[in-house]
Amino acid sequence: MRSSVAESHPSSNVEVRGQHNHHQPPFNTRVPHSDRPHANESSTVQNAQHRLKLTPAEGWLPIILLAIAIYSVVFSISAVGWVHHSFILNWSAAVGLVVGLIVAKINRFPQAILHLAACLIGHWLSVWLTSAIAFHISWGVLITSIGSVITDPTRMNNSEMVFLFYLSFLSFFLGYFGAWLVYRAHLPWLVALVYCAIFLINLNYVGHDVSLYVVILLAALILLIARVQSSAMLVQWKSEGLYTDASWLRGITWRITQITSVIMLLALLFGWLLPVLGQPSQGVTFWNNLDNAWSNITQGHLSLQNPGSLLQPYQAPTNFFGDQLTIAGSVHLPTGEVLYYTSSAAPQYLAGFTYDHFDGHTWTSLSSSIVQNFDANSLLPNETAQNYVSATTSVTIVQPPVSSKNFLFGPSQPDSFDISTMLYGDTMVSAWAQQAPLSTNEHYEVTSLISTATPQDLSTIPLPKVNADFWKNDTNYTTLQTNYIDVPRDLTPNVQKTLLQWTQGATNTYAALKQIETHLNDATHFTYSVDNPPVPTNVDAADWLLQTHHGYCTYYATEMIVMARMLGIPTRMVNGFSHGYLDVQHHIWIVDGSDAHSWVQAYFPGFGWINFDPTPGFALQNANNPHPVTTPVATPTQTKPSPTKTPIGQKHGTAPGATPTTSQGISAASGAGTGLLLVILSFLALACAVLIFLAAVVHYWWRNLYANSSFIAGTFWRLCRVASWVGISPRSSQTPYEFSRALCRRVPQEAGTVWKLTELFVHERWGTPQQQSPPFIEHELERLSPHLRRSIWQLLLMKFRRA
Repeated sequence: MRSSVAESHPSSNVEVRGQHNHHQPPFNTRVPHSDRPHANESSTVQNAQHRLKLTPAEGWLPIILLAIAIYSVVFSISAVGWVHHSFILNWSAAVGLVVGLIVAKINRFPQAILHLAACLIGHWLSVWLTSAIAFHISWGVLITSIGSVITDPTRMNNSEMVFLFYLSFLSFFLGYFGAWLVYRAHLPWLVALVYCAIFLINLNYVGHDVSLYVVILLAALILLIARVQSSAMLVQWKSEGLYTDASWLRGITWRITQITSVIMLLALLFGWLLPVLGQPSQGVTFWNNLDNAWSNITQGHLSLQNPGSLLQPYQAPTNFFGDQLTIAGSVHLPTGEVLYYTSSAAPQYLAGFTYDHFDGHTWTSLSSSIVQNFDANSLLPNETAQNYVSATTSVTIVQPPVSSKNFLFGPSQPDSFDISTMLYGDTMVSAWAQQAPLSTNEHYEVTSLISTATPQDLSTIPLPKVNADFWKNDTNYTTLQTNYIDVPRDLTPNVQKTLLQWTQGATNTYAALKQIETHLNDATHFTYSVDNPPVPTNVDAADWLLQTHHGYCTYYATEMIVMARMLGIPTRMVNGFSHGYLDVQHHIWIVDGSDAHSWVQAYFPGFGWINFDPTPGFALQNANNPHPVTTPVATPTQTKPSPTKTPIGQKHGTAPGATPTTSQGISAASGAGTGLLLVILSFLALACAVLIFLAAVVHYWWRNLYANSSFIAGTFWRLCRVASWVGISPRSSQTPYEFSRALCRRVPQEAGTVWKLTELFVHERWGTPQQQSPPFIEHELERLSPHLRRSIWQLLLMKFRRA
């Protein structure tokens, strides 16, 4: 039985369909044989109309050239070595290219919504690649870390995991918008500008020759620009009436590619001959100053008192109470009173957390991956074995410092807290914290084992390189060697030379440490300053202090630790507060935010960790400490920054048990309030993106279901399609009128509209050319479209009710 859609007098606005079109219902209509189109002709027209075109109009060559260009950029990022596991950047860039091409070719949906959906895809892809593939951790931990960076952007450079996520999303974004700009906006030159800018930025930090990749990148971009521009010109020529065939198109495309290749080779050869390495120093200085000025202006780092600071390099202040501590030009410190305390051994430095690993610019704690939970008044592990006195310190919090963990502060070597406590560290404790965030007026007591070892006692400990066997007998020797003696690999010989000069004649560990401390404490050679020029990225902080001779406490503690470790002495960085000042009227010691401080702890077998303070103007004022008071306390005239505080996502631990329990530190972070909120928002955004994408797919399919039909026929066929879903399928024995009567009985409210559509359909399909519907009929039908949509929705509701 022939389909009733073949028309006897096809017109320009009525489609011709073949016999086997499955979209159209098999109405039994009688069409004169002489009016039927030839079967072969109908089949040819149908195949021409419904051939699936997978090749974009611009061809596949641009995407290949774009892939070559973006992978050159990705290689430049990986070659710098910003982070480990950079292999995932290849995956995110590839997915970005594919998603960008797909979005560029979707024409029947708002591009803004598709861009949002694509960005969410890239976000979650980067989360999955970073957490599951690179670091093998829970994605909740990464979300929490990202939330911490959002609330405190200065922590971006301090988290390798977050920075890898950023680079992964950047690679996706470069691939996505590269493909979209090429295949949708036809702006390959903008792609080239962005790719070259990012490549040059990374090229400035690559330590080896990558000239080959420069050539590959430029060659791919030049060919890409030529290919896309030639494709755009061909489309314009066709629109202006130029007749073309496949052979002619291949020929002119090949000729344009040949000419472009010659131009590319000449440009590369000419560029190779330019004296790029002979740039005068004045030019380097000019561009560096311009870059510095722009960074200072965008960051609001301006000073009317010192206009010349506009041209100085800008570096964001470091976060003092974070999981990592980057040595920068300045540091964020709390403002005003933070806490006050009384102690049976006052005054005391109040330690909160320690760092053990230093890469030349940033301190981290590699030993804090294990969390131990203790009940109130439980005895805590510590390394003090002899020569100590027990001291009780009562601390009251006035203004909780903004920190990545809920650090508790007390004299070194805490033995117990009267509140539930979380200890960070594997074998050796690296930080003391509370499970819940600290609050205003919160009070706790800490009992500490304060060393009473004298200089004579400590002088009995030999240098590790002089008597290694003595150190090997210590029970903590393996841990000390693993975590507390590593030094950066890029130190200059100047550090070693200075160390040998300062420690000349030292015969034991204590003497060597005291000589290093004394030289750094010398106010005639070194100056304490909280506002310093940034440490260059290619210079180790230990080298930098020996060049500038000024910095804040972290500079000096770092210098002493690096030098001590070069002698084989286990040392670590301690962060907390100096002793503050005495309120004589209330007999309490008050600690301000400006008292935030870094100092050094060195390990002595049998005595545990002993405090040293190499910062000029600071001294450990404790008669029971082997450090004699030789320098005055920091004067109130020293200025310290007053930054605007921003909340940082807090990490919560599990409930304390009767005995210490061990769990991964990362699991403690996954329950943070900020991270949970970000997870919920991310899931909601992802769900919305999926729904929008599905709606776009359905909308696109529905609009293109009968794209080659006229408006009247397409509307009628869609109505038939929906009716078939609810069991009212048109049969071959029915005419369109008989089918419409059956349909009107199901939707009597819209019977008039359905019948009007049927009459227009029959009139259009089988009327003579003189009887074809005038244009205003289609406009009338468009006016009736809301009624037809209601009919479709009523039919769908019937189907759902039956289900």
